[in-house]
Amino acid sequence: MVHVRGGLLMSLTDSLKKEFCFCPLKGRNKEEVLSNLLSSFASAYGMSEEEEKEALDAVMKREALGSTGLEHGVAIPHAKVDFIHKPVVAIAVGENEIDFSSADGKPTKVYFLVLGSDEHPSEHVQVLSQIAQIARNSTLLNMIRNSRNKDELASIFFS
Repeated sequence: MVHVRGGLLMSLTDSLKKEFCFCPLKGRNKEEVLSNLLSSFASAYGMSEEEEKEALDAVMKREALGSTGLEHGVAIPHAKVDFIHKPVVAIAVGENEIDFSSADGKPTKVYFLVLGSDEHPSEHVQVLSQIAQIARNSTLLNMIRNSRNKDELASIFFS
């Protein structure tokens, strides 16, 4: 078990909760994965149907500007919405690897959803930066990728 709470990653683990860990996430393409991720997150967060639609629309608009797929099978779909006041993070491991138009051209399996607001832009950027650091940590990334269920996934971040 790796504990990422404390130090540099404190902000990320403050934004992520156990109930925002999803594994396995279903989806055969980018649109299905994003829709399923937002639906799962909306339910766990307690969003209204309108808020869920607003969040999905915002994430899809951001994705249309350029893929949020990084390297090593990681994507960070993100957006800012009016009803979120501090950044919130969900993490999911896909049931399948999919084409996410990633920077390295490889399929994606690990997703960090980040929703924030214009009220706290520096916190939003800080969380995105911390996730990018996780994406470069092959040991931690392999633990995430190899999670078989949400409890295993959550145990990486929470003791």
